[in-house]
Amino acid sequence: MITDERLTHIIKVARTAQRLAECLRPNDKEFAEDMFLLGLVHDVGYEFSEGGKFHSKIGGEILRRNAYCYADAVTKHSYLTDGELPDELYLLYCADMMVDTKGIECTLQERVDDIKKRYGADSVPYQDSLKKIEKLKSDARYHAISKVRAE
Repeated sequence: MITDERLTHIIKVARTAQRLAECLRPNDKEFAEDMFLLGLVHDVGYEFSEGGKFHSKIGGEILRRNAYCYADAVTKHSYLTDGELPDELYLLYCADMMVDTKGIECTLQERVDDIKKRYGADSVPYQDSLKKIEKLKSDARYHAISKVRAE
């Protein structure tokens, strides 16, 4: 079920994704709008999963059934993906890591520290989040979006 805190997180991720898109592609209004929508639907699977387990897979399947063009990004947003990241997944990773579970703006490091606190230092979510922020920061696109803050 999507809680009020989760809903706040979702809205903040959507707004952040839009602003990141505007920085990455300043002349592409449609892409920024698309990234706002992606932020809005990225956690839809919470409504249909038990305790959030497999929420990204469930959400991606629902969106795929409905022919949503970024369903794959929703499916992958909770997991570290190898290889080159398309812009939409890169921006979703960034936006999701810049807003904590309560919808509060945070740095990438603060988000990772929160994941460590919730799941433990040896957990897969924590280890993946460390790799994820390393991948985000090492990407050439990071320079274009690094000054954006969540709102």
